[in-house]
Amino acid sequence: MKAFMKLIIASVALLLTGAAANPAALCNCCDTGANQGCTTACAPIKPTPGQCVATVDHAGKTKISTGDNPLYDIPLGNMYLEDAKRPHLEQLRKLLEVMRRGVEKDRRGIFQALAKGKIGESFAIQNSKRYDDAIVNYYLGLQAYRDHVSSAPEK
Repeated sequence: MKAFMKLIIASVALLLTGAAANPAALCNCCDTGANQGCTTACAPIKPTPGQCVATVDHAGKTKISTGDNPLYDIPLGNMYLEDAKRPHLEQLRKLLEVMRRGVEKDRRGIFQALAKGKIGESFAIQNSKRYDDAIVNYYLGLQAYRDHVSSAPEK
């Protein structure tokens, strides 16, 4: 029985550590200081002036740390996924889930800091609004995924 429990714990640990590495990055195509991967991913996109369009750099890496999450910064309302294949869309879905978990972790941290008196209530309210906006952004990205997955080619 102990060997079985160790196997389960090891499997869960492997799953949790594997989820942190994301072989994709979100790109904000109106950001002029984009890295090379995002510049390449944004090349086919021609947004109207004043409009920001997000897309995915499938070769990039997303770094998610406390307080630093693409869901806070990159608007996903009109995401460009026209040429994405199903494996790329699945990669995006997994990335969205990891980013959502990061936002949830940030939110828990804010509430814990508030409860311990480390931050003020106004700062907590400000971050609660930031969390709400990030969750809406997550659902916009998930909707873009759903809109494209059924018509995307397999490979």
